[in-house]
Amino acid sequence: MKQLTDAVLHLGKLVLQFGKTNRATFYEDGVTPESDTDHTVMLSIIACAYAERKAPHLDIGKIAQFALIHDFVEVYAGDVATLRPLSNKDKTLKKNGEREALERIKKELGASLPWIPKTIEQYESLETPEARFVKMMDKAMPSITHLFNNAQYIRNEGIDATMLKAARAQHRQERLTTFASDQPEAMALYDKLASRVYEILG
Repeated sequence: MKQLTDAVLHLGKLVLQFGKTNRATFYEDGVTPESDTDHTVMLSIIACAYAERKAPHLDIGKIAQFALIHDFVEVYAGDVATLRPLSNKDKTLKKNGEREALERIKKELGASLPWIPKTIEQYESLETPEARFVKMMDKAMPSITHLFNNAQYIRNEGIDATMLKAARAQHRQERLTTFASDQPEAMALYDKLASRVYEILG
């Protein structure tokens, strides 16, 4: 029992650390960084609510689990901004960093709390439609924060509407050819939110 209790305490410490992991996106004030836990809660609630309305064929329980765990490797790997398309080198660095983080999580928690690494691996495999749905919904979430703070992060990066459209077109095509081809509902939300961001950029 002590071993399991210690594992729970360690997981609690990691969750608190996860909450201190900042993303590139901001709160409504355009200054305060959004944390990984802010983002995770937003994605989890929105993905489940949206799926019930627009993708009722999917298992909301699985969606909730994948959404909760989708970025947990960032507790060790950190967040990587992807507003601009990543170079192949940066993609490799991101992938390697996240793989190393997962291996560390497996070593620390795999024996005592296997749901954590097991669910991360199931999500990252993208073998189920629920995992692919969550991954595409995840890509839609930054637009929500951009809309609440007048696209401050985008403006800070010196990106205008034309540049953003070009970057998102590239991202969109990559996703359609990899994991999002069977996720029209999530892609539709991504497109609608993106259009509103273009509007505020002028």
